[in-house]
Amino acid sequence: MMARTLKNINNEKTDVEVIRYFINNDNEYLIYSLNEIDDSGYTKLYASKIIGTKACIITDEDEWALIKQIIKEIVRNNRDGSELSIIDIDEDNLNDVVLQDTRVFKLQGNLVNLLSENKKIPKLKNEEIIESNDEELEDIELNYEEMYKSSLEKIEELVKENELLTDKLGHYQSIIDKIKEIVE
Repeated sequence: MMARTLKNINNEKTDVEVIRYFINNDNEYLIYSLNEIDDSGYTKLYASKIIGTKACIITDEDEWALIKQIIKEIVRNNRDGSELSIIDIDEDNLNDVVLQDTRVFKLQGNLVNLLSENKKIPKLKNEEIIESNDEELEDIELNYEEMYKSSLEKIEELVKENELLTDKLGHYQSIIDKIKEIVE
């Protein structure tokens, strides 16, 4: 899964992780994540129908039932190693899409991974395939300073989260101790 920056209706940039971008019955659908995981380990996902350059909410319940069925089929086929019947779309086509409204649902993390695997984007007949070689790979510049800063920020967030959880654990332990005193 690759991060992509899209704009919302307020023209604000939003970093999303495209889980699946596909076509069904001449309609385009986008499923993406903002990497939000709840306490039960479920990942919050967003599904939209692409109309023109807008990612719109899927309001028709029959259409939503069909999308849920497609999601189940993709997960099942990827889990079983079966061929996918879905037609994926090149995510570069999302560059001008504006996030307007979505249908929200949740999946377990392992199912999200299965949903995002085996994307098969058909090549255009006249499209030139460019193969990279080792020399081209050496030309890629990595911004280690930015990567380091990003890692430090994540570590700081994790330390704060750990402190909060430690405080909660201490609070719960004091409650258990009081209950033990009452019972004894």
